[in-house]
Formats: sequence, C-alpha cells, structure tokens
Amino acid sequence: MNVTEAIQARRSIRKFKDAEIKQGQITQLLEAARLAPSGLNAQPWRFKVVQDKDDIAWMADEVTKGQRWIGGANAVIICCADLSKYIDDARASFRFLKDSGVLPPKMQAGIEEYVNKAGNASQEVLRAAAASNCSIAITQMMLQAVELGLGTCWVGMYEEQAIKDRYDLSPDVAVVALLAVGYPAEDPAPRPRKSLEEITL
Repeated sequence: MNVTEAIQARRSIRKFKDAEIKQGQITQLLEAARLAPSGLNAQPWRFKVVQDKDDIAWMADEVTKGQRWIGGANAVIICCADLSKYIDDARASFRFLKDSGVLPPKMQAGIEEYVNKAGNASQEVLRAAAASNCSIAITQMMLQAVELGLGTCWVGMYEEQAIKDRYDLSPDVAVVALLAVGYPAEDPAPRPRKSLEEITL
C-alpha cells in the first residue's frame, strides 16, 4: 500500500471487531507519530495508550458525552501536548540551527522573534500552537493504521479534566484529542468532500 492508497482508504471507523491489537502494531502507530514534522522540531506530542476494557468503557460514557461506540474500540490513544516543554524544546532547536550557521540572517531574526513571542504567550495560545503540531502526528498514526489493517476515529469531544484526573496527567499536559483504534467491523462509503475548486484560493 502506498501513501495515496492509504489516504483514499482511510475512514472514520466507529464499529470494531472484538480482537486484540498486537503490541507491535501499537508501537508502529506511535513510531509514525514520533516521526511527524513539527514547528522548530519541538515535538510537543505525548501519548497514553489505553487498552483496559473498563477504562475504554469509562471513556464511552459521560466523559465523551455519551459516545457509546468508543466502548467497542480495542485501544484508545490519549493524544496530548506537553506545554511545559514546548517552548524550551523549540528554543533548543533554534539554538542548534543558529549555532550551525545554516540560517540566513533575516530568517534567523524572524525565528528568534517568533520564539520570544511564544515564550510570553498565554497557555491558550501555546495550547493552540502545540495542538496544531500534534494534529500532524495524529494524522500519521491514522494513515499508518490503514496500512496495518486497523481503523481509527478521531474524537474531539471529551471532558479533559476528567481524563487528566483519571490518568494523573500533569497540569502542563493538554489533552488535544482521543484516537479510537481497532479492527474495523464496517466498511463505510466515503463521506462527501468539497471539490478542488471549492478549496483552492
């Protein structure tokens, strides 16, 4: 399977077979995320893999506003951003680029200004920036899942504090999405997509 085929085959799967995902497959999904690009190579993503059936059933209840279908997933990956490390890692990457001498002066000044502004940004702004990076990593996991014969569904509606409390996540770690994973028990048709003319400016 090539990338184009994986993109075309990907669907949001909400019905799963009762089959255990192999640990090697989980590792491959996380590796796909690990290799994703990020701004200034800051790599703010952090992941917690949940495979316990009781935990998954808990997530399928009030914590996701009653999205019962999640209970059938074979795993749920809690996708997070570490806001405490985000700016430090971006600064470290910038120092490496600066010291290597590969940046033209104007670009170096621009990146330095960006990093300094980010260092003084609110948690809300940092969260949005880190989440955009995490979205790339999540997309790579979804495409890797297709190649592995797995299905996924991105979940964006959940009670963040309840999840953080249950799994003892740091206050500096923001939950940006849940990713339900499992062997598909459905083969939905493609959802409507806008034409190229509609999305091209």
